[in-house]
Amino acid sequence: MSTLNLTPEPERAEIVADDHELLSRAKGGANWFYWIAALSVVNSLIFHFGGNMSFFAGLGVTQLADAMVFQLSPDEGLGILKIIGFAFDLIVAGIFLLCGLWANRLQSWAFLVGMILYLLDGLLLLVIGVYLPGILLPAAFHAFALFMIFRGFSAARQLKA
Repeated sequence: MSTLNLTPEPERAEIVADDHELLSRAKGGANWFYWIAALSVVNSLIFHFGGNMSFFAGLGVTQLADAMVFQLSPDEGLGILKIIGFAFDLIVAGIFLLCGLWANRLQSWAFLVGMILYLLDGLLLLVIGVYLPGILLPAAFHAFALFMIFRGFSAARQLKA
């Protein structure tokens, strides 16, 4: 009569541990999209309520849209331009939220779309940074976030291979 061996084989245990580490890295990279979306909305809310601070991880395109709305509609009320501007901010943040949802399902295309959009946003910050030097630090943060997202993308691809 043979006995049932419940201890995993050393090779199998290493594979499982590697998969767990890769999955953790993939999910960590995907979760950056949630932070980007959430902090972009928070930045927009801060701006629309009269604050003058923002988070680095937020999107430059939403901040630029908010600044343009402010220039076009400087009244204190809740004008139609401000509503349209905030709706634009929510749509852009929603795109990053969707990238996070699909990237958490290990969909490579979601990582790629999100990275391309965030790269373009970082390039926008660099262009603006030529005129406003204080923007360069958020652009540098974009580079760090892109690196972390890329690590998640790479891990997701390894898991699927």
